[in-house]
Amino acid sequence: MSGGGAAPAMKMSDVFILLGVTFLVGGLFIHGLVSPHSLDADAEPYSNGASLLNGDTIELVITAENESTVAVEIVNEEGDIVLAESFLLASGDSNSIDFEADGKGFYSYTVEFSEGSGEFVVDVDRKLLIDFIIYPLGIVCVVFGFYKRKDERMGESIDAVLESND
Repeated sequence: MSGGGAAPAMKMSDVFILLGVTFLVGGLFIHGLVSPHSLDADAEPYSNGASLLNGDTIELVITAENESTVAVEIVNEEGDIVLAESFLLASGDSNSIDFEADGKGFYSYTVEFSEGSGEFVVDVDRKLLIDFIIYPLGIVCVVFGFYKRKDERMGESIDAVLESND
């Protein structure tokens, strides 16, 4: 260290505890922070996609700020249109579109406001819940870290100062 001292080495138990807590907090950010996308008629259509397995679903919730005409299109990786909907929404109304994948692949979705403006939220639900594997992994790391910490303390020698009774 710059002050001439030496820092003690980080214990393996602390590494596992830190890693587990990072997994748990990171999982909360991954699943908890869903932000709506704002779009209006002057903007380019919003396009994105998701890799889905058989039975996975995409839910699009569209809310209009004013009277709006909205078009939604979902395309599979071969370029075939698997869902195309167009609808009119009054000011403050919302519409939900659910799509279930009938096969494994990458599905692209496009949302376009041809008139008006609004916002939409995309929610991808996995049938196998593979996105949630991070939570058990984080819990296992934290528990193993505390077990290692207890094991390391059991092996430490206890230094004591013995006083004579003279």
